[in-house]
Amino acid sequence: MRAPRTLRTALVATGVTTALSISAAGAFAIDAPAGKSGTSAAPPSRAERVYVQTVQLADHISRAKVYKAGTDRYEAEIWAGEERYGALYTQGRAAYAQHNGLHITLHPDGKVTSWVERAKPRPKPVVQRVLVATATLADGATTAKLYRVTADHHEADILADGVRLDTLVTDGHGAAYGENNGLHVALQPDGQLTSWVDAPPSA
Repeated sequence: MRAPRTLRTALVATGVTTALSISAAGAFAIDAPAGKSGTSAAPPSRAERVYVQTVQLADHISRAKVYKAGTDRYEAEIWAGEERYGALYTQGRAAYAQHNGLHITLHPDGKVTSWVERAKPRPKPVVQRVLVATATLADGATTAKLYRVTADHHEADILADGVRLDTLVTDGHGAAYGENNGLHVALQPDGQLTSWVDAPPSA
């Protein structure tokens, strides 16, 4: 799998920022497209490098090829498929990079760690309630405000003296029921609202 061109372009900007934000002991270099110069941290000659290991990164697409390039100096080439799109260099201090939520750290001992930012959850849609009716219930004192949310989703606020006692909600999965001091209220999925009171105890 080849890395898309947008990966290289976006990473150039990220890499420049990273290289400026860390110490001179660690840097992030970008492989430049043909005919252009890239941001570099004076990588060592390839003749001096000794291959150490290849590490699969947290996005399960990229990998880092780690080389020892001198005393306390390591280099990690960052690859996606068959294309190398950047490298980290470190000597004595960790070097960091980030691209599209993939964070990579090359540690002073040559160890590579990485992690991926979790996608932010989409905000839940705001429920829009439309008032369709206000009714006095069977006890003669309590009222209900009936709202339509969707065709099979209705809500009823039960109020006494303007204070909300409860909200009945039905969304197509059967009726909703409530009871307060002998007053019973039922809200059907189609929005029909009924109420009744308990019969007084017999003498």
